[in-house]
Amino acid sequence: MAPSAPQRLWRSDALLLAASQAARLAGPGLALIYLASAWPPAAFGRFVTIYAFASLLALLPAVGLSAYLLDRSARAPRHARAMLRQALLVLAGFAIIATAVAWTAIGVSADFEAPLVLTLLVAMLLAGACEVTIASLRAQRQERAVALLAVPANAALLGFAFFTAASGPLTVALAWLIIRAVQATLLIVTTWRLLPEGEARPPPLRSALPFFASQSAGIAYGQADTLLVHALLGEVAAGLYNAALRLLQLASFAAQALAQWFQPRLASLAVASPEWQAQRRRLHFCLGAIAFGGFAAFTLFGHIGIGLLFGPAYAGAVPILQLAGAVLLARCLVAGLWIELTARLLELHRARDAWLLLLLFAALAWPLAAIQGPVGVMLAHLLALGPIAAFSARSLARARQV
Repeated sequence: MAPSAPQRLWRSDALLLAASQAARLAGPGLALIYLASAWPPAAFGRFVTIYAFASLLALLPAVGLSAYLLDRSARAPRHARAMLRQALLVLAGFAIIATAVAWTAIGVSADFEAPLVLTLLVAMLLAGACEVTIASLRAQRQERAVALLAVPANAALLGFAFFTAASGPLTVALAWLIIRAVQATLLIVTTWRLLPEGEARPPPLRSALPFFASQSAGIAYGQADTLLVHALLGEVAAGLYNAALRLLQLASFAAQALAQWFQPRLASLAVASPEWQAQRRRLHFCLGAIAFGGFAAFTLFGHIGIGLLFGPAYAGAVPILQLAGAVLLARCLVAGLWIELTARLLELHRARDAWLLLLLFAALAWPLAAIQGPVGVMLAHLLALGPIAAFSARSLARARQV
């Protein structure tokens, strides 16, 4: 039996989403893995610490805004243009604050070289603008446009890392800045061409505050470990830790891709309708496949992967990666719960749990790092995720009873 038109569209969009998300992996994720293999742990640790710092400053507002647009502009397409324009203005304001903070850090830390910090910061600010515009397109199911712009740009990030690694970190950062500038420009032009015409006034920005709250905690949580390892244990430990962390993030990106796919679809359907329940079942099945596949790969073959990718200098990353398999299991469980919380308009519950996760991790990571080194920091991730899964599951159980 031939597939129906909606089924063909679903499959086409799914393939385009897979292509654009795979390109995101082939960009910064695989580029950082290549740089780890090309540089010694100390040099890679220094670069990736500055990269984490720049990401923290630039992506705090961008990720919250992209989650807001992905959900709310899918519910109200007539506001899509106005909401994007408002989001880009907010990003411009945050860029001024981020630059001031970066200059302060340069003056305080001798490890933060001004040219590299500022170049990576501008590159990450542009990456944040790309995230916001992609969310606007994805909310309107413009997957083809996203794929056409995401695939070449992110492939270029990997290609330029390969060709410029021997020239040093600053050359790599400059190449990434240029690529992100071109991508952001093309994306903004594309969104203005494809987004539906509608009302000029956006809805009040206060409706984005729960998304800011939950997503900013997620960004801080995602970058704090690298900064903590560097501060407590030094550049070599940061390099070893990030070799394992970047592999974990590659697997975690697949879960993020599912959020990008399912969030607007769940938002556009009536909660608990048969179609909504079918999308929810697909979500949990896909997350389960990622979780158990990654767990098996990291725990059983982690030592082989570290040796092949990074060489003997990174042998200390093996136990970190093996523990990361269990962290991936826990993260996929929590991701499924959080996507459903947002779909049920319970973003404040998700924000509460995201901040609790950050606080729990910070409380555990400091003493565990002192006792067990980088392995202790990865263990802190695992121990913090358990209570958070319980809190989020309780919130959903109460919502389902209403």
